[in-house]
Amino acid sequence: MTFDPNKHHPRVKLSADRITATGGSPDGHKTVLGNVSMSRGKRSWRWKIGSCQDYLYLGITSAQPTDYDDIRIQSQSFHTNGRWTYCTDGAKRTGNFPAMLANDTAMLELDCDKHTLQITNLRSNESAIITNLPQKDYVPYVNMYYANSVEFVE
Repeated sequence: MTFDPNKHHPRVKLSADRITATGGSPDGHKTVLGNVSMSRGKRSWRWKIGSCQDYLYLGITSAQPTDYDDIRIQSQSFHTNGRWTYCTDGAKRTGNFPAMLANDTAMLELDCDKHTLQITNLRSNESAIITNLPQKDYVPYVNMYYANSVEFVE
């Protein structure tokens, strides 16, 4: 899994292998999407937080944006500070999402059959879950503000 070279805001830069997304902007949230669509079965992936200076949301979205600006309200996502979660279309969060720091790794587990998304901070082993996800095609989703970086890791 990598970031999609055609589905990111111009201020979010992708590495040549599309494994790392770096960027954001002080004038608004910028979005980058993964290259794999998921609608059935289970899928998990890990993101290493390279830098986390301010707002950084990790999750999934079914949105097909055209400008890749701020699509937080169209996502199921967790803020790395542990305080905010976006749950749309009737989805609900259970548990307190653990705060993430630079160099932490987040594991996201999407179960399309059970309609859940779980995120775990592998450093602290704390996790939270979003339940009652609508049946849709989802892609991995990162939303950045200011200077942040995220890397897919296996």
